Formats: sequence, C-alpha cells, structure tokens
Amino acid sequence: MDERVFEQVAEVIGEDRSGWSNAALSARLLELLEAKQELDAEVLRLTGQWDAAGAWAEDGALSARSWLVHRSPVTKQQASTLVRSARLVQANARTAKALAAGDISPAHVEVAARAARHVEDLYADHEDGILDAARITDPESFKNVVSHWRNLAEALIDREPAETRFDRRHLYVSPVLDEMARVDGYLDAEGAARLVRTLDALEPPDPTDGPEPPRTLAQRRADALVRLAMGERPATPSTLDVIVDLDTVMGRIPADLTRARCEITGVGPIDRDTALRLACDAAVGRVITRGRSEVLDVGRRTREPTPALRRALNARDRTCVEPGCEVPAEWCDAHHRVHWVDGGTTDLDNLELRCRRHHIAQHQRDRGPPQALAA
Repeated sequence: MDERVFEQVAEVIGEDRSGWSNAALSARLLELLEAKQELDAEVLRLTGQWDAAGAWAEDGALSARSWLVHRSPVTKQQASTLVRSARLVQANARTAKALAAGDISPAHVEVAARAARHVEDLYADHEDGILDAARITDPESFKNVVSHWRNLAEALIDREPAETRFDRRHLYVSPVLDEMARVDGYLDAEGAARLVRTLDALEPPDPTDGPEPPRTLAQRRADALVRLAMGERPATPSTLDVIVDLDTVMGRIPADLTRARCEITGVGPIDRDTALRLACDAAVGRVITRGRSEVLDVGRRTREPTPALRRALNARDRTCVEPGCEVPAEWCDAHHRVHWVDGGTTDLDNLELRCRRHHIAQHQRDRGPPQALAA
C-alpha cells in the first residue's frame, strides 16, 4: 500500500478533537465512514483474488478462514463473513462491477452473500434483479428484499420444505446464578408473531407519569410470559397481519424484487407456503398497491369459517385428519382442500381439520414436485 495512505491514517489518529464543534465531529465521522467503505470494498476484491489463487494454502493453512483467524485480528465469524462475501464478488462479475462503481456497498454484499449461502447458483440466476434492488435500498431494507428472494427461490426448487424449517424450533430454560433463569431458543415466524402479540396484549406500555418508572418492552414481555404460564389470557385473541404480493401468491419471482412482499407484520419475511397455510383459517383482506406504498384499492374482508361451520367441522373430524394423528379439534386449523387461491370455497365439503404440523406438511404436498426455476 502507498506509504501516503499510512501517513494520512496516522494523521487522522493523531488529531486533537477536544475543541471541535459537534458539526465538525459529525463531518469527520462521515468522512471516515465513507473512506472505510471504500477500503472495505477493496478488501473484498483483494480477498476474493487471494482466495481464488489459493494463496492461503502456501502457509499450510487448511482454509482461507483459518488463515485469516490465525494471522489477522479478526474473529472466526468475521473471517467467515469476509470470505463468503469476497467469494460472491469474485464469482459474479456484475456484482464486482457494481461494488467497484460504488452502486452497492460492502454491507449490501454481506447481506446478499448471507442470503445466497448454499444457493449461490440461484444468486447467479437472479443477479440483475438483486443488484437493481440493492441500488435503491439501504442495507437494512435490503435484508428483507433478499430474504424474500431466497424464500421464493428455495420454494420453487424445493430446497428446504417448510416443515423442515419448523422442525428447527426449540426453547431452552436454563437456571443461572442469583436465582434467575435464562430463556432462549428459536420459533417459526408464525409462532413468534402469535407469542409477541399475546405478550404485548397482556402487558401494554406503562403510564409515563405513574409512581414507578415505566418498564422496558423486554421487562413487560417477561412479566407477560409468566402471566401466560399462570393461565391468564388477553381479552381478545391474538391476530396476525400477513402481507403478500400477487406475484408471490402465484408462485412467481417478480422482476422488481423491491415490490415483493410476503411477511407477517412486526416479524418479517415468511415463505409462500406459510402465508398460504395461514390464509386457510383466516379472514382475508384485500389491499392492492402499485409498488411499495401506493394503495390502489382496498377490498372487503372475506369471511373466515363461521362459528357454526367450525362447530360442524369439529364434530365431523374430531381430531386432525392425518392418519395416526390424534391432536384434538380445538388445537387444529381449518384447512381448505382446494385453496382459496385456486377458487376453493369456505364450506364443510372443502374443509378439514389439521394440526399445525400436518397443516404445514399438507401444504407442502399440495405444492407438488419442484418446478423449473425461472430466471
């Protein structure tokens, strides 16, 4: 590297900013962040070249990641992220060109590389659309865009069925010191959304002018979880708002990925199968938009199964209809045999009870064999 670069870095490090105004501090911070972004982009390009040449193996290292961990001040996670991002740039010329031109940032590349992990071939098929989306969204918003892209792409080639993801759920409650316990784990998007809605309904925000300081959101949810365990329930059942664009409903990847939406409000992206399954036993409201925000039409809600219809369904099926499953009716969803997307009606002949696990599995079966992935 040019010695002048090191001299400039040393000059910045040695600055005495004790008398600087807030505006001057802000301006310097922005300058440094811009310079760091340019340097990070160059590190990505160089790492890709170095990795492709196998330079790390000449020192006896077993991988590029291990070489970086043992010879540079980075953690294992940072090394993995760097190598993954660099390989995406090295393998995709249009991505490398967009990064070099400053059209996308290293942060965009990191987000894209994480989404493309194990499906790099799909990234190459849809590189133009992904880059177009990156150019007009900030890295944080871009996370949702590429998450939706991956869900659609995986669904089209049956890379990971919805029930496989569901099987990864778990919850740990581990005693720790000071008579406390740690709760952590993973829930699927639907389960997380229902839990959060229920907890927030049980413990709404505290008044700011009360005798005690208001609790944090995390504290309120902890208190609500205990109340839930004690048998308390909100006055009204929790509801979910699912937003899905027409292309996703029809199983297509839209040309403009920024217009694609398939998400639970307040939680984030979900896969198409989950959205269609949730629509089986729900009231559906129509909102037609052009792009991300321009609302063209709002339709009336269609009726979910009426209480009388649900009672008849419970009396007929009694349990989940999956052979060998005995989950009781009150714990089951009303599944449309012919889905509403395909013109199915909400009547007794077209409904059957399915527990959540077998509801997910049936939607996977209904989707049929993998389809050809359109570029």
